[in-house]
Amino acid sequence: MPNQSADTLLQSFRNKVTRNIVWAGAFTQFLLAGAQLLLAHYLQAAIMLAAALVLGSIAFSYRKKRIPNFWRVIFMTLLTVICVVSIRNNGTLGVYWAYPLLVASFFMFRDGYAIVLAAVVTLMMSVAGLLYMPVSDGWRITASLLVILLLGSVFIVMLGRMQKLLHQLVITDTLTGLQNRHRLNNVLSQLIHNFRRYHRAASLIMLDLDHFKLLNDKHGHLFGDQMLKQLAARLKANLRINDQLFRVGGEEFLAVMPETDLEEAVKVAEKLRLAVENTPFDGKDAQAHLTVSLGVAQLRAEQTWAEWINTADTALLEAKRKGRNQVCKAESYTPTV
Repeated sequence: MPNQSADTLLQSFRNKVTRNIVWAGAFTQFLLAGAQLLLAHYLQAAIMLAAALVLGSIAFSYRKKRIPNFWRVIFMTLLTVICVVSIRNNGTLGVYWAYPLLVASFFMFRDGYAIVLAAVVTLMMSVAGLLYMPVSDGWRITASLLVILLLGSVFIVMLGRMQKLLHQLVITDTLTGLQNRHRLNNVLSQLIHNFRRYHRAASLIMLDLDHFKLLNDKHGHLFGDQMLKQLAARLKANLRINDQLFRVGGEEFLAVMPETDLEEAVKVAEKLRLAVENTPFDGKDAQAHLTVSLGVAQLRAEQTWAEWINTADTALLEAKRKGRNQVCKAESYTPTV
């Protein structure tokens, strides 16, 4: 789990919720089939048992991955039809199943799609209530379903906004406003995919602020935080529009550069080094002249994202070993795939 990104964990949770709802639907239909069988309603029992088998097969087949939208629609369609038939045959007793079905519809899809699905279910249940039940009961059922639709829609909208906010907080470094390690996995995995499939080069710059501990010891940690914020802003301003900057440690930063070979990345790294060295940083109570050491690595055919980062980190250590305030590149690059 520690190696999974925030995006992966969130998607995994959504898939698990959907899968459990389908399992619950299958189990419920199986129990209802048994009840209908005891009542000698053999046709209804057969239909519900068939639905239970279909839903159970869907949940089992996709037990370790996302259920496709097609099967989600099948799931909701089966239960909606069964619920309408139950209302026609059992009247008020059949209506009871409309409410959990409506609630479940909010969890099958995301955002606006969930609301549209819930609206369709509400319409179908309301029409069934008005057609097969007394009008006085039908409109009350319709009104109650509309209330649930409204409340559920508000919940879905607020939940979507909250998820986006929480996701942003998870992937963002609170001090510098840069992306952090939680997002890095997905970004690097996508670049590796593009390299292996389309032969698109990509490079990393691992950057470390020189003598940061001495800076903290001399001026204090609040001053050090000010320097990190200014450094992040300056680095970001000197990168290209498609490059991405991450804070990956206390004073360590990682620039991810798509469509960039080793030599071009070295030029960008040198630009960053000069941008830091040539202009002092202004703190609240003092001014500081900072330097950075940088390691550059282009993606190799056989590398994983962790090995790629390690290669850039090794080049960074070499830059520090040679005296700091310089750029070192990883050697022995082999571009063939």
